Amino acid sequence: MQSTLRWFFLSSTLFLSILLDGCGEKGPSEQQSPLGNAVNKSGGKTVIAMLPKLINIDYFDACKRGATKAAEELGVTLIYDGPTEPSGSEQNKFIDTWIRQGVSAICIAPNQPKTIRRFVEKAQAQGIKVLTWDSDAPESGRDLFVNQVDEKVLGETLMDDLAQQMGEEGEWAIAIASLDAANLNTWRRFAEARAKEKYPKLKLVATEVTKEDENFARQKIETLLNAYPNLKGIIAFDSNSVPGASEAVKRAGKVGKVAITGNSTPGKMRSYIKDGVLQSFYLWDPRALGALTVRLAKLMIDGQKLNDGMELPGHGKIVVSKQDAKTVIMADPIRFTKENIDKYDFGI
Repeated sequence: MQSTLRWFFLSSTLFLSILLDGCGEKGPSEQQSPLGNAVNKSGGKTVIAMLPKLINIDYFDACKRGATKAAEELGVTLIYDGPTEPSGSEQNKFIDTWIRQGVSAICIAPNQPKTIRRFVEKAQAQGIKVLTWDSDAPESGRDLFVNQVDEKVLGETLMDDLAQQMGEEGEWAIAIASLDAANLNTWRRFAEARAKEKYPKLKLVATEVTKEDENFARQKIETLLNAYPNLKGIIAFDSNSVPGASEAVKRAGKVGKVAITGNSTPGKMRSYIKDGVLQSFYLWDPRALGALTVRLAKLMIDGQKLNDGMELPGHGKIVVSKQDAKTVIMADPIRFTKENIDKYDFGI
C-alpha cells in the first residue's frame, strides 16, 4: 500500500512539474511563428511590423527596401512580412500574431479594409500604434494613414491623360486588381467622376478585375478587346494590370489604336514605353513610401505630435491632408514617358 501511494505521489509530482513548465512556454504559434521572431514584450526594443498587401511582387519589394533602410537609420527592429496572395483573412493572421508578440507598431496595407477593425482595436488596447499605408481603412480607427499621393489628384490625372490620348471620345475600360482595395477603388471613383463631369463623349464599357496577376490581366484584356472591337482606351490601376494590358494590346496588333495608362513600376514598363505600346504611366517612389511609413511609426511610438509642414529627419516636410488630419500625403505622382523613364531607378 505504501509503495502504491509513493508511486502515485511521484507520478503526480512529475505530471504537475511538466504541466507548470509547459505553462511557462510560448504556444506553438509564437514559439515557431513564421511571421517574425522579434518580440517586444521581453526585450523592450522598438519593433515595427509592416504588412504589405502581398509579398514577392516588385512594388512591395521596393517598399521593403525603403522601410529596411529607414529602420536601420532609426535603430529599430523591422518585421516585414505578409501573404503570398492578396487575402484579407491571411493578413489578419499576421496582425493577430504581432499583437500577441507585443510589437510597438503595426503598419497595414489592407486588402479588405472592413475586416481589420477588431484587430486595430485589439492592438490599440495594448498600446500598439496602428498605421495604414498604401491603402487605407478609415473606419478601422487607425492612428494614421500614410498615403502615397493625393487620391483625387491621381484619379483625375489618369482620366485627363487617357481622355487626351483618345481625343476625348469613344469607349474605354478599367482594369483593376480588386474591388476591395481601398486605394485602387478610390482612384477609380475619382477617374469615373472626372469622365462624367468633363468628358461626356467617353463611354465606360467594362471593369475587369485582374486579381493582382499580370498573366491573368493579359487574358482578361485579350477577351475585352475581342468583346469591344471599338475600344479606344484602358486605365489600369495597379502594377500588374498595366503590363498585362500592354501585352494584350501588343499581341492583338492594336498598338496606337488602344491607349493605355495607369500605375505601374518602371522595370515592368520600360520596354512597353520604349516600343510605343503606351505613352505614359504613373507612380511614386515606393522605397520612399516604405521609409516614410517607418519614420512616422517611430514618431508616433515616441509620442511626438504630427503637424503639417513639420520637418521629419530623413524625409523632409510633412504634408497633412486638408480633409483628414490623420492622413499624411507623401508626394505628387510622377508621369513616366519615353523621354524620362531612364532618369528613374527605383530598383524595380
